[in-house]
Amino acid sequence: MTDKHIESEDVRLGSLRIHVAHPVLASRSGVLLYPTIMGIDDAMRSFAQAFADAGMYAVVWDPYNGEDGVGDPMQMLAKSKEVEDRAAVRDLGLIVDHMRDELGLTSIAGIGWCFGGRIAIVHGGSDDRIQAVSAYNPTIWSPSLPPVEIAGHPVSRADFPGQTLDELALAATINGPVQVCHPAHDFTPPVVYQELMDVLRTRSNPTIYEFYPGVDHGFSYTPGQANEQAHRFAWATTLSMFSRCLEAA
Repeated sequence: MTDKHIESEDVRLGSLRIHVAHPVLASRSGVLLYPTIMGIDDAMRSFAQAFADAGMYAVVWDPYNGEDGVGDPMQMLAKSKEVEDRAAVRDLGLIVDHMRDELGLTSIAGIGWCFGGRIAIVHGGSDDRIQAVSAYNPTIWSPSLPPVEIAGHPVSRADFPGQTLDELALAATINGPVQVCHPAHDFTPPVVYQELMDVLRTRSNPTIYEFYPGVDHGFSYTPGQANEQAHRFAWATTLSMFSRCLEAA
């Protein structure tokens, strides 16, 4: 008996690069992955494969259009500051076009982590073709709060001039269920999570808020028993929510 093989590939859409993981059986459902500041790395490829194993197409957006990073988080943080919201939403719209027109998908969910968790909210609120959103540790810099220390460096909203869209206002327009995963040790302050939840709860669609005591920012891809336990819990919720929503669509 041979091992199951699921094809995956990097694809160019003009200047855009995406990574696509194909399920073994034909599917009309898919997930768009918004990565961390590290871009398309091993963790994102692994998450894409996990969705493909669950029977869904998985497409990872490359925010850097094929310019691979060096793997140093602070250098990649600097690189992420060059991403502009409106340009990202435009590019993600083209990727959704590809998922619908070329992959034949009729239902699409979106999931993001860290930098990508915020983009998941921004894009989900900008494109009504995204039918469910999951935001793991979304990094949202409040303009009214002091800088946050990251590896000894103060970081604030002023460091991200490309963040021109209001993620909280856009959260109110997401047209499907939303999952928000809040690790205790995160860069986004609790008050911002509360503001996000207050907005999401004004919608007519379900909101799932999960708080994980004692776990780290990036718990889904950071080793440690507490992190791994939290990831298993969050991932089960994600798969259940996406499967139900996409099947219904």
